[in-house]
Amino acid sequence: MKKSTIIILVCLAIVLGMIFGIIFGILDDKKIEQAQINEIIKVNELIEKNIITENKVEEDIVQTNQSDVKLSPDAVICFEKYYKECGHTIVQKEPIEDDEVNKTEEYFKTAYSDWTIESFSQNEVKLYKEIEGICNQHYLITIKDENIAIYTIDSEGNKILKEVTDIPVMYLPKEDIELLKQGLTANGENELAKKLEDFE
Repeated sequence: MKKSTIIILVCLAIVLGMIFGIIFGILDDKKIEQAQINEIIKVNELIEKNIITENKVEEDIVQTNQSDVKLSPDAVICFEKYYKECGHTIVQKEPIEDDEVNKTEEYFKTAYSDWTIESFSQNEVKLYKEIEGICNQHYLITIKDENIAIYTIDSEGNKILKEVTDIPVMYLPKEDIELLKQGLTANGENELAKKLEDFE
């Protein structure tokens, strides 16, 4: 065999070796890449399962804790009433009854079924309700038995005597007496107190 033929065959073998090497390298890279993708998918699945499990455990703990909370003897109930017609919110706080001590949220859901429980803790239950009509803090200030009298006004416009004050009208200026005869309105305890102060 000629020397030139041997050189050509050697060069051809080297080129073919390099081509096969490149092809196998690309295939190996794709296999490695696919293996990495598969690993990432497995890891994500494990993370999702773990998160779901942790959330389930947390939900179970929260539900257990909520049902375990019981009212202490010095707890209060906060009644929040929103009156749709006048837009006022009246909040009243009352101590719990003796038979409500150590009761859970489930008890209050049943006992106060027409209220929404906004929060429940060992020291306080917050209840909320929306009511049609107006609240009982709409007042009419006028005259009764020669003294200033206060009436509440219900949702139908009826006057209900709340109190006859000890403020006599005989010493007031004529303009004030005329205003009182026509009747002055006040919304809320603060406005009522301010208007009464003007006549003292």
